[in-house]
Amino acid sequence: MAVGFRDAVRDGRRLLGAFVKSASHQSLELLARAGQDFAIVDAEHAPFDFATLDAMAAVSCGAGFPVLVRPPTLEAGFIGQLLDLGFAGVLAPHAGTVGAVQQVLDATRYDRGRRGFSPSTRAGGFGAPDPVAYRQRADAETSVWCQIEDAAALDALDVVAAIPEVDCLFIGRADLAASLGVARQDDSKVVAAVHAIADAGRRHGRAVGVYVGSVDEVPDLAALGISVFVCGSDQSFMLAQGRANRRAFDRSGT
Repeated sequence: MAVGFRDAVRDGRRLLGAFVKSASHQSLELLARAGQDFAIVDAEHAPFDFATLDAMAAVSCGAGFPVLVRPPTLEAGFIGQLLDLGFAGVLAPHAGTVGAVQQVLDATRYDRGRRGFSPSTRAGGFGAPDPVAYRQRADAETSVWCQIEDAAALDALDVVAAIPEVDCLFIGRADLAASLGVARQDDSKVVAAVHAIADAGRRHGRAVGVYVGSVDEVPDLAALGISVFVCGSDQSFMLAQGRANRRAFDRSGT
């Protein structure tokens, strides 16, 4: 995991990342070279087998490039395996309740006594000479982001934001819209929810993040105190450039 990344998140440093939805470790190399601050492997909505995740974690560790994983469930064994591979942390889906957050923390923190321990993993340097120091370092550096994407989570904002081990409240506007019964992310109900989440983050000194379709959205959202931005994915970048090339090519023949 990249040393200092969790501190950067918690300190409110403005950070830019992207989702990775292609089962390719090269995508991480390219995002690192492009100057992104981090990436999130979207194992919730894209197909990743464990061997691919292992290769992606190796690239992350080798490049010192922070990569989180959004898992498909909050199952403790799978989350523990992800961290053993060397990923910097997790973006936990539908983690807007105290119960869900406690489940995630149990899976990610050794000091809670429930995460399975082995010092022979990549995260442990393939044989940590001081297992106690490794466990302490892992707890100090593993970043936990809780995705706020359900209407019910809005009633628990202050309780969840007050949990000290939570590093970032990550706003899921698409799922929030569906949960609130509206069609668009710019609906007033979703806008009000975004403001409420940002307010809770400010009250409790908790970083707040959000996915944006364009960096043009960043100034207005940053004015709310949001500091972590995920803009696009490896697939959307390829799609956008491919379409742009197609349009340019067609124009060149007229």
